[in-house]
Amino acid sequence: MTAQISAYGRLVADPQTRTTANNKHMAMARLAVALPCHSAQNGEATYWLGVVAFGKQAELLAQHQKGDLISVAGNMQLNQWKAQDGTQQEAPQVIADSVISARTVHAGAQKTAGTAQGQPPTPQGTPPNHAPGWEVYQNEFDQRPPFDD
Repeated sequence: MTAQISAYGRLVADPQTRTTANNKHMAMARLAVALPCHSAQNGEATYWLGVVAFGKQAELLAQHQKGDLISVAGNMQLNQWKAQDGTQQEAPQVIADSVISARTVHAGAQKTAGTAQGQPPTPQGTPPNHAPGWEVYQNEFDQRPPFDD
């Protein structure tokens, strides 16, 4: 039996990418999801969710960066490992079947040159496809929110 999950939140760090032994693209990231919580001071608690994507979904995830809003859907699983201090650790993660960007375009974020010829605007800068430092995913993430809303 599998558990399906759909989540919407902000990326805690830039996604990490690699290619599997079978030459398949893979991307991993952490998502901060706000959940309602009556006992919390602001009425919300943050749920930390790992995201793993393969193939086309990995390519889509890799185009995002820290702080971006995304929506993911897929199978939920529990990732378990032994920490360096010997303790057993576990963290929830979703194997993404769907990665949807929730980015918004701000004024001035797109280049308007070329629109006079009937061509669509071209983005001035795009985020890198591959984030350096794959080992970051292997370490514990800073659990403090990376943004002030």
